[in-house]
Amino acid sequence: MTLIKEKAVEMIRRMPEDNMLYVVNILQSLEAMTIDKEKDKQRAGEALAAILNMEKRLPEDFDPRKELEEARAEKYDYLS
Repeated sequence: MTLIKEKAVEMIRRMPEDNMLYVVNILQSLEAMTIDKEKDKQRAGEALAAILNMEKRLPEDFDPRKELEEARAEKYDYLS
């Protein structure tokens, strides 16, 4: 056991039984936060993998200005 854990255990041993409910609640909260961090890391990794899998390459002759013009014309042509 590490020195910090030994110190924590010793502090818990010296506490009155009445305070144990608080200690248990704090430890449960800390444990939940640790689990949530692991889940968040896992979700972030899965999201990144999904994004990288969806990555597509544009053709060599791709012209963004032409594409934008065509998209605007298609969407707003009725206004002119």
